[in-house]
Amino acid sequence: MIKERALCAVEKILKTASFDVDFGNGGIDLTAYRGNECLVVLCSNDSSEIDFFLRKKFKVQLEDTVSNCHKLLFTMKNCQPVENCTIWGHIELAKYAGQATVADILGETLALDFSVPDYEGEVRDDKRSVYESSNQDLGPELLCIPQTISEERAKQISGIRGEIRNVYIPHYLYTANSTGEKVFKSHVIDFNLTETGLINALSGKKADFESEDLEKITPERKNVPGRAKILDAGVKKNDLRDSIKNRISEELTKMVRVSKSEGDTISYEDIKVAPDSENINISLELVYLPVIQIRGDRIIEIEAYSGEILREPLDDGVELL
Repeated sequence: MIKERALCAVEKILKTASFDVDFGNGGIDLTAYRGNECLVVLCSNDSSEIDFFLRKKFKVQLEDTVSNCHKLLFTMKNCQPVENCTIWGHIELAKYAGQATVADILGETLALDFSVPDYEGEVRDDKRSVYESSNQDLGPELLCIPQTISEERAKQISGIRGEIRNVYIPHYLYTANSTGEKVFKSHVIDFNLTETGLINALSGKKADFESEDLEKITPERKNVPGRAKILDAGVKKNDLRDSIKNRISEELTKMVRVSKSEGDTISYEDIKVAPDSENINISLELVYLPVIQIRGDRIIEIEAYSGEILREPLDDGVELL
């Protein structure tokens, strides 16, 4: 199933039936309103997405009442009917898409009837926002770079509408300390250095953070959202520690030119002076960088600490930045 085309077909059907349609988020592809009716839509063949959608209850806050949202699932998989959910397969989609085309040509409204039972319960201040009736499931507890960009702000930065997905990308936050000096004849070579950095644990590449900025960041331990995508680290900590130590050792290594006198001849020799390995200490901590992914007509990802747009967005099955 090509999801984008399925969404376009469903969106056209609903608009022909006088629904106002918008992109959803949090496990919803579309939200649709018609009068006091609210419809939430998922187009998917993914079992985990379908199970989540069928289990959850969604409510809408209108001006003076709170109502359950009816659910519409389009899938090519066989699903058991559940309460308050309409399931469409390719037969139903073809049927209603054809009817919508004819209704559009004739300038008529497509007759679609979704029953939405009334619900009296919690009232929220915002007037037309869809939210889950139960507390959002919490995912595992991770040590995360603080998130300073909200989902709404990320959508504004991206400039597109679409489903929001939270992605957590593993990084190694490291601090390197080198101490000591060496004296070689008249030369004094200083090996003192302190460096802080953030390295992508998927690609092994250094993240675009200044050391001064990283020194101000205090990672926080928290539960991530239940449906967040958490990527696994592919770079081993010991391998990375050795790599950082070798790099710093090479950067601190100096070439010293010394002179030698043999009779009337003066010659020069370049001597390489390197720091002692035991004087370079590397501390590593696995942290997760929060990313807000907006999936619309294209995929845009916002790094949720600085608000920067990632140059190479992730996609399903792709694990590298």
